[in-house]
Amino acid sequence: MPTFAYSQETSSLPITITGTVTDDTGDTLPGATVKIRGVNIGTTTDVNGYYTLQVPNENTILIFSFLGFTRQRVTVGTQREINITLVENARQIDEVVAIGYGAVKKSDLSGSISTVSRRSYNEQPVKQIGEILQGRTAGVEVTTLSGLPGSGPSILIRGTTSINKSSAPLYIVDGIFGAEIPNPSDIQSIEILKDASATAIYGSRGSNGVILITTKRGIENNAVVTVEMNWGISKIIKKYDLMNAYDYANALDSVTGKPFSADVLEGYKNGSLGIDWQDLMLQTACSQEYKLSITGGSGKTQYFISGSFLDQTAITVNTKYNRYHFRTNLNTEVKPWFNIAYGVNLSQVKTHNLYNNMHDIITYSPSMELKNDSTGIYNLDPYNSFSENPYGVQMETKQDNYTNRVTGNVDLRFKIIDGLTLSLQGALVYTHSPSFNFQSEKRSFGKQSAMSNSSSYSTYWQNTNNLTYGKIIGDHQVTATAVWELSQTETKSMSLSGNNLANEVVGYYNYMNAATRFGGNGYSASSIASGLGRLMYAYKNRYFVTGTYRADGSSKFQGDNKWGYFPSGSVGWDIVQEDFFNAQNLFKQLKLRASYGITGNQDIANYSTLAMLSSVNHAYGTTNQYAGYWENTFDTPNVSWEKVKQFDVGIDIGILNHRVNLTVDWYMKNCTDLLLQKAIPGYNGGGSVWVNMGEVKNTGFDITIDTYPVTKKYFTWQSVLTGGFQKNEVVDMGGLEYLLVANGSTYGGYMQIIQVGYPITSYWLWDWAGFDDEGCNLYRTKNGDLVIDPDGEDRIVTGQGVPKFYFGWNNTVEWRNWTVNILATAALGVDRLNISRAITAHGGGSNRFTTLRDAYFLSWDMVENKEDAKYSSLKNGNNRRHFMSTFYLEDASYLKLKNISISYHIPYSVLKVMNATISLSVQNIYTFTNYSGMDPEVYGATGVSGGNGGIDLGAYPVPRTYSLGLMFNF
Repeated sequence: MPTFAYSQETSSLPITITGTVTDDTGDTLPGATVKIRGVNIGTTTDVNGYYTLQVPNENTILIFSFLGFTRQRVTVGTQREINITLVENARQIDEVVAIGYGAVKKSDLSGSISTVSRRSYNEQPVKQIGEILQGRTAGVEVTTLSGLPGSGPSILIRGTTSINKSSAPLYIVDGIFGAEIPNPSDIQSIEILKDASATAIYGSRGSNGVILITTKRGIENNAVVTVEMNWGISKIIKKYDLMNAYDYANALDSVTGKPFSADVLEGYKNGSLGIDWQDLMLQTACSQEYKLSITGGSGKTQYFISGSFLDQTAITVNTKYNRYHFRTNLNTEVKPWFNIAYGVNLSQVKTHNLYNNMHDIITYSPSMELKNDSTGIYNLDPYNSFSENPYGVQMETKQDNYTNRVTGNVDLRFKIIDGLTLSLQGALVYTHSPSFNFQSEKRSFGKQSAMSNSSSYSTYWQNTNNLTYGKIIGDHQVTATAVWELSQTETKSMSLSGNNLANEVVGYYNYMNAATRFGGNGYSASSIASGLGRLMYAYKNRYFVTGTYRADGSSKFQGDNKWGYFPSGSVGWDIVQEDFFNAQNLFKQLKLRASYGITGNQDIANYSTLAMLSSVNHAYGTTNQYAGYWENTFDTPNVSWEKVKQFDVGIDIGILNHRVNLTVDWYMKNCTDLLLQKAIPGYNGGGSVWVNMGEVKNTGFDITIDTYPVTKKYFTWQSVLTGGFQKNEVVDMGGLEYLLVANGSTYGGYMQIIQVGYPITSYWLWDWAGFDDEGCNLYRTKNGDLVIDPDGEDRIVTGQGVPKFYFGWNNTVEWRNWTVNILATAALGVDRLNISRAITAHGGGSNRFTTLRDAYFLSWDMVENKEDAKYSSLKNGNNRRHFMSTFYLEDASYLKLKNISISYHIPYSVLKVMNATISLSVQNIYTFTNYSGMDPEVYGATGVSGGNGGIDLGAYPVPRTYSLGLMFNF
């Protein structure tokens, strides 16, 4: 804190001014500048928006500023505490952003970081982070994998980097690794660290990018109470065009010679008999959500308290999702040199029958009876599917899963000397996940009743010790950070299961009720120790240099390989700050950036580099069982960190007083020493072993165009276009020719391949080439011949399961008290292997006949003009209908109108006791696509093991949702 020297003749002493700087929504502004007018003396607010500053006398004028907001001037007078509310100025876009173990002005960044503004989604009914990020962040590909309530999206930052392990980013909430992602209404800010300069600060866990989430904090103010309520209904947008019971019965008779009686056919025709499985299984879903938050503070303590409840039903019958949250964050200044910040988060998620049976819904025969009226047992499909009755499973199964989580953290912050702070942070996350399952024998004919109970307990603790020194000396600004960090995860589990219950009255509660019983338990633990240092230097706000070095030691590796070392560096140059640029008024920012760094990945199972024994019992010709042991995993002491080397160059441009802002980045990510499971020959015992081999490269562009086409007094329009192009390529496989993945054994085997020169999500398919004169499918061989029955060597590598291009367009229009938001998203250059169409089109795998209308009526057998045939013959016994062929590989590019929201704000002056906002929203409005499935965005492959990056096998579609929201501030 600056001090002043005075002569003995000066009668006045320095005055200490304190306060908090907030925006017009009540949220604090960390990094806001507080300066004394006329001299180069000032300070900035801390992470809680708090400041303290010594001024010479009561006539001092303070200037409060924060780029993106209109500055204010205040004369000190008799005030000793000055709290300021700054009003946002849409033409200024600079802000303070989290960068990991600290914060910095966005204008001072030399790395690649994206920020998601709360303003872009604040009045929309978002329920999880994927809905916030999708279409609003360049370089971040968000794919909604399933429309089931609570389903998490696939989030990739600059593409897929790992072959056998996840490419999901690292989530950090209030400095805690892997903590539960907060309720969207509790989030203060979201930053996405993309390049290695930004992510290397997290070393071993930052190879797939980092998402930093900061929750709301209290402010020094009278208590503000916020109540939010939201109600919604959801409907499926598109169904498969399946045959009704009458058409199916006739088709079955025509192809297989299985006739139905005249009375039954008449019942199918008039609708008194038969089942429309989509109508039976799918419904209008409902949701309701309630949130309450209280924020405020007085003196030296500020608080934020919130609670929420979400209740959702799904578009499939008898499926529910419930979520409960409670959070409290408190900040206390114990002494001028000592602050405490602490928080507690409690949550529970409960799901009921939350699984996907869309596959069975679209393949079960419509020409059958639902169940046996005398026994109450649901019938199996006599004609087509081998699966259990989907309605019986849904109604006669009770699967209840819980996730109970407690998170606590405390941050002790010491101001040692001017500019030097020490933060001692401790965090504990305790998770209890019980699961209960009961299956009645009535779910399908010939099935036994069954039950199972399981439970896992996980404890994660983290200690982060952060020493930071920041100093401004004339034109020079230096910030140095040193951190020592320790963390450990411990998991315990147990399970019980049984079959053939004596009775079904108690469901899953009585384990001894089962005639056959099984049990098991498990234990696992891992830990990481880390040390890091970072130095940031800026000169005259025009030259910026950042250097970072981190070392991580993981218990998952052995010996000297436990430790990985991850350096990075970045530079930036804002040309606008140069003297030779002073004469122009067009550019407000013209910054060039470049960075390079290395990050790591240690995402393998605990103990997987150690030799482990498994046991098996054998009688050896006697009546007694003896345990024998064998080595099922092998000692691999040389396995070490997977490494990602990333180079990034970027430019930030702001023109017309920041009414037009452009950010473009080009990047190249090389993932080397891949953690890969290599097969062991059978003569050596079989199985697989972890090795470091291979290389994957991602290159691409990120682009953000943030514009303010209109900025009138009562009318503003912000339009943000974000997009990205990416190319994923396997560069090296460590001597392997290829690796086959996505094994759907029921449907013909492997569907995808990993091979040098192709993307990771490439498909391995037979090349379909039309029909022959008998209506049989033709496939092109490697020699160019057309055959009916190709062999395995004739498959080709084609397509990719992730998009080459993706973008989002988010528009926010404000007119007086009205706000309208429109969001559109798109993905281009992406392919889906539509196994859902394949299984409904013809018999094969777990099906014996077709349910798809076009597959019968537009088949070779049914059309008069054979050139109009869309599907091959159902009657020709020589026909081969391969699931894994390009016939079912479809272009899944799409443009989605994702959200339209309109809200009206009723000010305090009208209601006298509060202000209020009412909003109406429609989500997932319309999709422009040529894809024939239910939804081109989602994909899921039940029964397919490994590598599913775009296979649609009964994917659960995202419904259209209509929402009404109310918000009150007291």
